[in-house]
Amino acid sequence: MATLKYWIAADKKDECYSIIAKTKKEVVRLVGLTGQSALYETPVQREVQYKDAFDLFDWVTSEGGGRACGQQVTK
Repeated sequence: MATLKYWIAADKKDECYSIIAKTKKEVVRLVGLTGQSALYETPVQREVQYKDAFDLFDWVTSEGGGRACGQQVTK
């Protein structure tokens, strides 16, 4: 199994508009650029475990996948 870790500031209304990045610092910067930081939750780190590239692709392109997938690993 491989693991993908990423940071996310979830959009409070629609998670598909959440901001994601490789680092917390980058998520915070991107949220700041929107000028509407109140629309986003506090950034948290998530991780996704997958078997291979196809498994990851299937997961992120399926219904309920993408920015909504993964387990939270930070608070």
